[in-house]
Amino acid sequence: MTEVVVLLREVIDGSGLGLRGLAERLRVEHRGGPPPRGYQTLSKRLRGIGLQNEPHLIYSIVSACVGEGRRQELTSRVTELLADARVAAPPSDGASRRRPSATDRKLIAALDEINTLRKKLDRLQSKADRAEKRLLEARELLAAARAAASGKSPAPTSPAADSAAPRTEARSWTSIVLPPRKTLAENRSPRSSTREVSTSVEDVIRFLNSVPALRERTAASLRAAFDSVLDGERTGRYDLNTLGKSEKVYLGSRVEHFLWEAWGLKGRKHASIASVPLKFTWTSTWVLAPEHIGHVCLLVRASDTQSRWDLGVLEVAPEHLNQGRNRDGKQTLSAAGRGAIHWLFKDAPLPENMLLHLDQQSLAQALSPDDDVPNAGQARTNNLFRVVQGHLLDRAAVQTVAMQADAPKRVRDARRHLRREGIIVLGHQLNHLQIAEALGLPRPLKGQWVSIRVTRQRPDHGDAPFVELDGQRWTVASPDDTVEEGPVLS
Repeated sequence: MTEVVVLLREVIDGSGLGLRGLAERLRVEHRGGPPPRGYQTLSKRLRGIGLQNEPHLIYSIVSACVGEGRRQELTSRVTELLADARVAAPPSDGASRRRPSATDRKLIAALDEINTLRKKLDRLQSKADRAEKRLLEARELLAAARAAASGKSPAPTSPAADSAAPRTEARSWTSIVLPPRKTLAENRSPRSSTREVSTSVEDVIRFLNSVPALRERTAASLRAAFDSVLDGERTGRYDLNTLGKSEKVYLGSRVEHFLWEAWGLKGRKHASIASVPLKFTWTSTWVLAPEHIGHVCLLVRASDTQSRWDLGVLEVAPEHLNQGRNRDGKQTLSAAGRGAIHWLFKDAPLPENMLLHLDQQSLAQALSPDDDVPNAGQARTNNLFRVVQGHLLDRAAVQTVAMQADAPKRVRDARRHLRREGIIVLGHQLNHLQIAEALGLPRPLKGQWVSIRVTRQRPDHGDAPFVELDGQRWTVASPDDTVEEGPVLS
């Protein structure tokens, strides 16, 4: 199986996914068969442990990492390697070695064919669903046209007339013009349309300005929405670029839900803003549908890499959209459209994603060791506070690194372990806030922590800030200070 392992690792490296990205893609694209493997199990299999018993996993990895152009070639190569591996496998319990039969090769090839057919079936099912939806709409139009036609001609009064009616009706279709298909905006109820027309840019701005602590609530909600979709506790992800296509679409919905709740619009029952659509993007511009023209939209943009966000309001006009359309008929907001936005906030600070901004060396140290090591989650938490000192770390960062739920417990244990190295970990408790302020550190809020290495104050420290603990003065240690056991924190 060594050649199979080498081939799979080359395929994964070439895709740029990495093990965590591959585990997530296998989970998102899972359509049937054995359940997708998690990061820990996947790591073992790619070291050759138990891989010979999971041909379905091998073909799934090739399918997830390779485009259709090379997929058939690599699939055939894998099939040959698996067959050779079976030939070379040592006999067990004294059983004689057996060369793979034609049936064995057919079974291995069938696994790949089943996987390919399953994906084709999913695509065909999706097309069938869309066709069925269009058929239902056509039937509704047909029923409306028949009703209009029957209203113009007298109803039949005899059996003879009944039998002739279908032929007469069929002849009359040549003179009936079907009404054009209504847009989404035209299909809305009269009450909804009235509310949309009455909502103005000034109404939306007036309402948002009435929300207490609007800037803080919006920023915290955007951070929470990002973290909820990344789901670092289960996936170990911290970068939005690692999300799958469907997850990126889902991200917009999560942002909308979190913001409505933060602005006091849970259930969207507020009359002045309930009908206003909220459009979110994390790219350079927004994509709007034709039904947004003539209506007010809330526009939200946030960048996790730049830790900034914008919030604006726009009444969309045709000249605000670029000419090109995608398959859904949607258009991007033009430069003129961006210039017409009424901004409430521009380049406002977003709570920082600490893991995303760590250098690669520090990040690698924080994310090691692997899950195969006993109590690896705690070891990674210790490394995180050992590497990232003097900066606030939140619950999401700790859960992502530890890949465990109880972040406060991991932090309490890290505080006990790191004390031997002179590193103290401060939380939001009252005495911890006083220590942080005395040492010139940022003040943690609930669900936040900050670490720093300290040493007993000596004359050569001069007038450096200090704090008195256990009857002794402690100050922030410099790289030249000797490592000594730190004070006990309550």
